[in-house]
Amino acid sequence: MLGSLVIIFPTPHEGGSLLVRQGGQEWSFDPGRELTTAHTPTIGYVALLNDVEHEVAPVTSGYRVTLTYNLCLDVDGPTSVRGPASGPFSLPAYERTFQESLKALLENPEFLSYGGTLGFGLRHVYPVGRDIGHVYGLLKASDAILYRTFRALGFQPALYMYYEWQTYWRDSVRGALIDHRVDFDDCGRAPEEFDLSQAVLDEGGILVSRGDTYRGPGEDNEYERPMKVDWVTPVTTFNRQESAYISYGNEPCLELTYWDLCLIVRIGKVGERLMYPTTAQSRKESRRANANDPH
Repeated sequence: MLGSLVIIFPTPHEGGSLLVRQGGQEWSFDPGRELTTAHTPTIGYVALLNDVEHEVAPVTSGYRVTLTYNLCLDVDGPTSVRGPASGPFSLPAYERTFQESLKALLENPEFLSYGGTLGFGLRHVYPVGRDIGHVYGLLKASDAILYRTFRALGFQPALYMYYEWQTYWRDSVRGALIDHRVDFDDCGRAPEEFDLSQAVLDEGGILVSRGDTYRGPGEDNEYERPMKVDWVTPVTTFNRQESAYISYGNEPCLELTYWDLCLIVRIGKVGERLMYPTTAQSRKESRRANANDPH
């Protein structure tokens, strides 16, 4: 289920406004007032995504008559998992404006002149299990526009689960990107030998960092850092998943890591915007960088 469609009939009534809330904002639609001022019989309708909060105000007089439909996607149908990339036949004005603005930004030689990786926290809720490949076909609203726009410009945006943790011996934050939920209990290592970073790498993940460099305790040489991600929009917790693992300090204790769904786009350097590392190359580089770190 992606959302709902509410059809309001032009029956005389007062009150019954539809209040819609999302992201700290609120909108109001008063069908009674809107429909009674029309010169010809007119129906009203509102389409709502399923993660949008909505409320109907009390009807003070008359009768408010509506039909409500559930809007569902046939996940077993012929729709491709990359379905949102196709988009509408004619782009809405706002999507066309966004595409033009993004294209102009990428043509600016001062923007990511040496290339980089952009991260976007998703703005809507999706059903997430162990795998996330099906979410491509479920992307909604601004998430779908973001995905379609980068695809239209020749890039390959990819969905990942992202989590981060604070290292106890370094003044830095480290994290990881992976395309499925990791069950650390099945990592095949004894609990006292467990290493969070290595467990993610073993599962095909990519280590990422917001810092520039880091040093091991008591070390003077700098180790190559994991891949840096510049977050354009912050990671949201709408699709949060958690995994448990046992850490060993003075004594063993149960720890939790939290995974949030995001969209990652790799950008090439000026003049070669579409020449960027593939996912496989990024994984290989992450493994090589981690191998250089004795800690």
